[in-house]
Amino acid sequence: MAIEPTVLVIPAIHIVTLLITGMSAAYVYKQRTIEYLQVRNLLVMVHVFYMGVVALELVRNFVKDPLFLTVYTMSNTSFVLADVVLLTLIAIAIYYRPTGKTVFDILRELAKHQIQATLFTVYMVYIAFAEGFLLAFKPFGSQPMSNLLGIPVVATQFDNLYLDMLLGVLLVFLAYPSILLIAARARTTDTEVRRAFAILPITWVGIGLDLLIFNGYLLNRGLDYSAVGYLFAAAAFAVTAATFRRATLLSAFFLPATAPTPTVAPTATFSGLLGLTTDRIVGKAFLLEVDPSVRYEESIRNLAMELSAQGHVMFAFTSRGSPIHNSLSGLENVRFFTMTAKVSYPRPGEQPNEVMVPNNDATVLLNVLDKAITSNPTLKLGVVFDSITDMLLSSGLEVTYRFLKQANEMINTQKVTSVFLLTLGVHSEREVNVVKSLFSNQLSYASGQLSVQKTG
Repeated sequence: MAIEPTVLVIPAIHIVTLLITGMSAAYVYKQRTIEYLQVRNLLVMVHVFYMGVVALELVRNFVKDPLFLTVYTMSNTSFVLADVVLLTLIAIAIYYRPTGKTVFDILRELAKHQIQATLFTVYMVYIAFAEGFLLAFKPFGSQPMSNLLGIPVVATQFDNLYLDMLLGVLLVFLAYPSILLIAARARTTDTEVRRAFAILPITWVGIGLDLLIFNGYLLNRGLDYSAVGYLFAAAAFAVTAATFRRATLLSAFFLPATAPTPTVAPTATFSGLLGLTTDRIVGKAFLLEVDPSVRYEESIRNLAMELSAQGHVMFAFTSRGSPIHNSLSGLENVRFFTMTAKVSYPRPGEQPNEVMVPNNDATVLLNVLDKAITSNPTLKLGVVFDSITDMLLSSGLEVTYRFLKQANEMINTQKVTSVFLLTLGVHSEREVNVVKSLFSNQLSYASGQLSVQKTG
């Protein structure tokens, strides 16, 4: 017997919703980040649970068995509550920027903030109560009705008390994690990130309200318009998919940077000390060998001020208290990646322009460098790495060579002005020659004078 075409309309809507949700999940999964894997992975899980909801809804069009309806109702409600928990954790992670890769790292960071920890605990207890009430009392029944196209179906009918309980979950979500995302929005000036911080809570609240209305209150009134609800949900996930098309967006949540207002060029400039003009050094990578007994850091300060006059942001990889850190502190256009043994993953530092990074993990340093460059494609950038000597002594020549090679490839692609520091008289001739082989522009600062050793 031929299948009536109208029978396939509503399943087709569910399939389209699955495809769009899956596309959004794929864009999230492609986000390039090592430090904040827990946020990316939780976002993916949000999509997976929602796809479970839609998949069960698709099956409901063809299965009329009462046992399936019980499984469908309990599973879908549990999936939605799980998504609320995950989205709350995501909002907390984005707001507090915890270190580590797991959910426990988010909770560990949350525990440091008593008021937020209390709010989170109360909310989780409420959600757990709603889930426990669902499993223990099964506050729902079944009812025959016709769907939007007049096709007979069997649908869930919740107790009004339980629907009001779920409405409470949604209202708290609107007042708590959504507000955290809006508050996090104020921390960045990246236009796309600010847009994402506005879009994400709006779409999440919209999807929750959509499910509550179309799969709850309307079904209780004998109106199966759930297909319309899933069309709205598909549109919402299409928005999130568009939001996450930029593969560095998630990383940019944690790394704000803005172009400084161009300033008047200083009297003494880095390029001037070399007998060059600014345009001759911009976009080039320099190896600078320095004598630690002289004030070489002044040349780097001159470079930062010279680049500031051209509207450049400078990212400085250095340790707190080092000559480079001290000389660059207070400059508007400098962002510090403070290298330290106290962290194993990047996390915000004590100052708004500081991110703490591990000093002995070349992979993380490369990821941070890549993020700094690609998350700010419209900015003119400078990089100073202090120092190659520390990496050689702590990680060895092989690791250092790979790091410098990949770092130079990233920087050359984006035309970033960079200076990598190497201490004179510390390394073997072989180590020095290997490092120099990676740089076509080589400088030296000795006897109080900056000079050119080689140009490319």
